[in-house]
Order: sequence, then structure tokens, then C-alpha cells
Amino acid sequence: MKTKLTLLATLSILSCASHAAETPFYQITEIAGDKAGNYGPWPTAMAADKTVAMQAATNDWFQYYNMAPMAMDLADRFRYNIDCNSLMASDVCDGFWSGASTRAKDWRKDTVTYVAQNESLLNGSSRTEQDGIIKQLGSSADYFVGYKVASAATNGYYFERQAFAHLGGNDIDLLPPTTFTDVGGFSSANALLKLSDDSYLVGGTANTSVKGPDSSLAYCYNGDTSQNSDLNRCPGFNTQAALWLTTPDATSATAALASNYYHHDSGLLETAAVLGLTEKEDGSYLAVGYSSTDKVGSSVTSGRNAAVTWPVTIVDGQPVFGTLAAIPLPKDAPGEGDEVLSNTWAVAANAQGVVIGNQKFSQAKSRNKPVEMFVYDSTTNTTTIPFENKPNPAANSEAAAINSLGQVVGWQDERNETQPVYNGSPRLQEAFLYNVGTKNSWRFNDLICATVDGAASCAQNGKYYYIVYASAVHDDGTVAATAYSYDSYADWAARQNATVVPVLLTPNTTFGSDNDVPSDYVVTNALPASDLGQDNGGGSIPLWLLAVLPLLAWSRKLKSYKKMS
Repeated sequence: MKTKLTLLATLSILSCASHAAETPFYQITEIAGDKAGNYGPWPTAMAADKTVAMQAATNDWFQYYNMAPMAMDLADRFRYNIDCNSLMASDVCDGFWSGASTRAKDWRKDTVTYVAQNESLLNGSSRTEQDGIIKQLGSSADYFVGYKVASAATNGYYFERQAFAHLGGNDIDLLPPTTFTDVGGFSSANALLKLSDDSYLVGGTANTSVKGPDSSLAYCYNGDTSQNSDLNRCPGFNTQAALWLTTPDATSATAALASNYYHHDSGLLETAAVLGLTEKEDGSYLAVGYSSTDKVGSSVTSGRNAAVTWPVTIVDGQPVFGTLAAIPLPKDAPGEGDEVLSNTWAVAANAQGVVIGNQKFSQAKSRNKPVEMFVYDSTTNTTTIPFENKPNPAANSEAAAINSLGQVVGWQDERNETQPVYNGSPRLQEAFLYNVGTKNSWRFNDLICATVDGAASCAQNGKYYYIVYASAVHDDGTVAATAYSYDSYADWAARQNATVVPVLLTPNTTFGSDNDVPSDYVVTNALPASDLGQDNGGGSIPLWLLAVLPLLAWSRKLKSYKKMS
């Protein structure tokens, strides 16, 4: 086996507008993120006062499923119900499964024997799964929602998972409507919205009155731990989109569930959830997320998810789901139209009724099964795919958050990435900012440099940064993101000796009247193009690389180990 490392350029090409600013548009501030886990921390949510919640993990199963690390959540089955070998090369999947400790194989074992895997970090303190994993923040660090895992098994192998809200110092149990004898329940809170009467609307997911079919619970939590194991039966329960209405002085609240799925099939493991909530300008409430569809396959585990919205009303002090509406995507819902999508999901909406989400392909195009961001205008009932085949065919892009200005943040393929993912390996991601109104977009790495004496200056805090994931955006444009930090320009250019750091990106000046970044502040700051791989198809992942990856906490890009000609 012959392995090569070729730098096509030894220096980054740095250019600027003719009247570039002497300060970068975004100032980088590192956030304290001490953790016990092996990977992370990654920002997951930002409060109105700009407090940031982060997540860290002991295992890196996100690589095995080629997803962003902060997306790991057993409740969101659409993230992991597709076999790795249908996404990437088998050698790559094998390496991500068991090439070293703390990989996906250990995640699966920890699921079966139950060993806590995740922790949340907030204001310098760590919260375990028993303390409560934070999924969304409210006005400050004292208002958040998420889920807790019980400290003891209910039936010998299932450790009950329950949604909770922390409001002004008080923990509130957010209960599913049904728990099962000798099993318990399953619920999780993802979204928090303060209402005008100082009550709080919480959105998430909860188990229904019907258990997952064909012993899904036992298969998920007490089943096989091999690579082609029973993990596709998780989360083990049939779940439905859930809403809770509560107040800061409450002790508990019981979920109201959506009345139906996008497509219902009692023979399938069905999952649905609210991922985002907003109060629209007309005073109405809108929930967004995903719902089950039975349109792909016929086995118990063949259920998929479709991006949907629900109008929400409050009736006699209880939240009520309105009629579900599927988001009209150009490729339709999974299993419909050209039947090329495996899952779609909506993640957030703003007061103008603009909904953002993502679609995942089940069929390869241009050697990839991409995730593509979509933007849906619920007022005009129109949807666009802003980064479709941009900058390259079948490029990945994933939306994470939107603010009241119509600014969307997320991540997309690094601009030089073209190597195959299908029968290949993951691509390095790069954080983006997108303006719904003007349809203009920027890479955050181009917004962190200044121009001094006619030359680009990209160091901040004595470091060089690569902004990889943008996961939350404030209404003033402040962004919470994950960055790779380097001590020197040479390390940055070679992508070596990186440290994963959570950061706040704070605008140094105002946006333009159209909420665009002023062109004077855009300084191209691209990594040198590179190719790390093998001369021929085939072969396994180099052992030396598997050894160093855990130490780098996934701070370096794993490139094409099985190159296709």
C-alpha cells in the first residue's frame, strides 16, 4: 500500500476587496470548555444573553454516520438509520467502527450496557446525562431544556430517558403521556419559547401509547453489538412530536402529542419530533421538525422521516397541534417523486415564518449522497435549495439556526473538497452564513481577517483559526461556532497540531441595510488544497492515522483512504 500526502499549494491565497477594512468583521472569543469526554466540546445552543451551551462525548460515532458531532442524539433516528457502508467505503467504516477505542463500537456497547456518553457544558460547569443534557437555551443560562437519563435501569437494561425544563432555577419533569410497566418512558425536549403570559412552550418528542414493533426496545438496548447490529431498532419506542406548556413554579407537565404522522404504518418503527418553535409576527405559533413516513421499504426498520410544520394553539391552558403540513421540497418527501431522499427534517423557524432544514439523499449523485440545506417560506409556500451543487456537484450543506434578520448559519463542504464520499471518506466542513433576503452567502473563514498595510492579517488572539461548524446565531448576528485553533500559520496551512475550541464570533461593525456583510470586510482565507489518500482503490486505513485521530479530537480532516478513479 502506498500512501501519499501532496500539498498543491504551500501558502493560502489571501485576497481582499479594494477598500478592505483594517479590522476583521468577526472578532473571535474562545469559550471556556473543560470537559471529561474525549471529543469536543461543540457549541449547541446560545441564550438571548449570549451564554453558550456545549456538548462533549466519550465516543465519536458521528464519524461512522458522517454527521456533524453536535448532532449525536439517539432520539433522532434519521441520523443513524442508514448503514455506513451505503455512505462511505467499507474500509473507512470499519476504521470508524473499531479502529481504536472510543469509536462507534464503544458507543454501541455503551448503549447496550448503558455507560453515559455525553455531557453538557454551561458557564464552566459540566452536566452529566443524569444531571440533564442541554438541547436549547432561553433568555439566560438559567433557562434551558433537554433530557435526563435515569441512574438505574427500569427493566434490567433500559435506563429511562425523560425530557425536562430548567426555568429560573427550578427543574420541571416533562412527562410522556404513557409509560410502560417495567419499562418506563422516552422523551426529550428540543425547543423553548417564552409566551406573553410568562408561561413556556416546550417542543420535543415523546413515546406514544404503542411500543416499537417487533421487540425494538430489547433489540436497541439489549441486542447485538456487532457492526451490523440491532442499533437500527433505536430509539426502541414509537415516538411522536410533543408539546408541553409549563411555568417556572411547576413541578411537572405532561406532553400533548401530534394527532397523526405524515404517513402512518403500524408495522414500522415510527418517530417524530419538534425541533424548533417560533412566535410569528401575527402572534401565532409555529412548530417545525420531522414526522414518520412509510414510503421507503416495508420492513420494521424501513420507516423514514419527512420535514413538516405544525401550527400551534393554546386551548384551555393546553398546547394543541394543528394540521401537519409537509414542507414542499423539489425532490418531494422520502419515497415520493424521484424517490432519491432518505430523510428530511426542519430545524428552526423565525418570526417571519421562514423555516430552515435539510434533506439527505439516498442515491448517490457525483459520488456523494449529500445533505443539502433548504429554506422554506411558509407565507408563500415556496422552498429553495440555496447550495444545490455549489460550489461543486453534490456538495454537502447543513443548516443549523436562523435569526430574526433572516441570517442562517451552518456548515458546508470546504471549498476545495471534491473527492468521493460514496465509496470514499468524509469531507472537511466549513461554517457558512447565508442571508435569506438577498440570497448572498459567506464562509466565516473569510470574515475573520483584516487588511493591514495592504496585506491580509488573519491571526487573532495569537492563533490561526479554521471555523468548521456554526451552530447558533443571535439576533444581532453573534454566532456560536466550533473552530480548530493553530499556534502558527504553518500548522494552519498544513492542518496539523489543531485544538478544538468553542468560540463566539462577534461582529466588530454593523451589517448593511440589507443584513449583508459589507464587501469591504470579506477577505478570502481558503486552506491550501490537498489530497491525502492512496494511489489506487482498496487498502485499509493507515494504522498511524487511526492512532492519532483520538488525540486530535477529530481536529484533522480524514481524507480519501479509498480513492475512486
